Amino acid sequence: MRLASVIISRSYRALAGMAVLLALSACSLTGVPPAQTGHIQGYVVEYNAGSPVAGATVKVYKAGTQQLLATLTSDTQGAFRITLPEGQYDLVASQTGYAGSQILNAQVVAGKTLPLTIIERKAFNPNWPTTPPSVVLEGVNDGDRFDANQGVILYRVRSNPASPLATNIIYSALGKVPGSGFLTGTRAYFSQVNDTGDAYLRIQDYAVAGDTTFVVVVYDTNGNRTELRRHIAITTTGQTPAPEAPQLRSILAVTLGKPVQFFRLTPNGAPVEGNLWVQLTWSPVSSFGQVPENVPHGYRIYRSFDGKNYTAIAAVPADTLTYLDHDPALNVGQRVYYRVAAFTGNRESRLSKALTTVPLAPFSVHLTAPADNAQGVSPRPTFAWTASQTVSPYHYYVGAIWDTLTGENAFFINNPDPALQNATTWTWNEDGSFTGSPWAELQKGRSYEWQIIEAYALDDPVHPTAVSVAADGLGTWFPYGVPSTDHFTFTTAP
Repeated sequence: MRLASVIISRSYRALAGMAVLLALSACSLTGVPPAQTGHIQGYVVEYNAGSPVAGATVKVYKAGTQQLLATLTSDTQGAFRITLPEGQYDLVASQTGYAGSQILNAQVVAGKTLPLTIIERKAFNPNWPTTPPSVVLEGVNDGDRFDANQGVILYRVRSNPASPLATNIIYSALGKVPGSGFLTGTRAYFSQVNDTGDAYLRIQDYAVAGDTTFVVVVYDTNGNRTELRRHIAITTTGQTPAPEAPQLRSILAVTLGKPVQFFRLTPNGAPVEGNLWVQLTWSPVSSFGQVPENVPHGYRIYRSFDGKNYTAIAAVPADTLTYLDHDPALNVGQRVYYRVAAFTGNRESRLSKALTTVPLAPFSVHLTAPADNAQGVSPRPTFAWTASQTVSPYHYYVGAIWDTLTGENAFFINNPDPALQNATTWTWNEDGSFTGSPWAELQKGRSYEWQIIEAYALDDPVHPTAVSVAADGLGTWFPYGVPSTDHFTFTTAP
């Protein structure tokens, strides 16, 4: 099934990626001493936390020029890798049926690997232009230094999409690639304008210090995307004591069996494939009577796939105590570890204790009885459904029925918590929860619609660290909801 295959295939990324890296590492520019080269390890995906774009063409240019240096093709996992001399580069991705996407001014540092995620959405209309919009950033240039005490960075963005398209949205942020607020947190955005006018970012909102980036992302009305980077530095003055280490409190890997396209100001649902991210929460670093100089400026999140070697993947300001990791490197079935540290200026606390999770595979739920448009159904019907696969020992379901005449709703059980565990059938009122009410039996000769409104699996029923969601009509796990796959109607016997 396509719904499951895209994310399940991510579980093989660790093995497939090894072969891919061996093959793609040969894609490098010759004649440059290894000590002066670095690497780009990238993925092409349809949207944040979404499915890979296989077979995309990725062209690498010297930044700001049309000098083509290499042409790559993303593998089945959307992955690509290239070795390049230290410097700045533009990457342009294309694929039939998809909007164009480019990352401008990506910086390769000798001896290091730059992780990049190229988001390439399906074109809203493939017959419209698929050229990424041209973008001009004023007020911020490579090498600029900004004093954190200055408070703000002034800038202006001008977008010029290919005719007849218009700019859909402009994002900007410090130290990260901005997008939907649900996944990327604090960022500035401007909707339906080609020019932001005079704008500013508050430095303290982004938990940045030292060398960092100023990043602008622009989408046009066909989904074409341009990501523009400027490499800057944030300076801080004075020496402060290192803050205390935070306490990492919870971890939850979330797998959705249907995708949410994190693109606009609020996410959009879509009918196939899915999403995967890991959600972390921690306790603040504070104590009664603590002097302001000891309060952290922010927190850094560290990730490891072996539990030993940790890499800093993000930083958030001190008033943020959660983080959602949506990196394409996350794999279904592959264990991942996280730790968090607090920092003030250039001083960092010890790392927190590690928490770990193994993301679950996706699954879907399909209704079997009463069949869609069934007639003469018993007023105490037995509802039946099937799951596409068992992804953990703990599957949970909540059914809902709608009286199409009166518009009334009822759940299979009065309270959807606790849900039905590992059940695939439910006979109406089998637990007596509706006895004595108008719902003790369904009305005769009446039409009803039913669905499995909640369907999810947990790795642990008491202290879950991973959840796979097939349907979430009540917003139990995801605030925007995940729609049921099937909605069947039936009519009871007269």
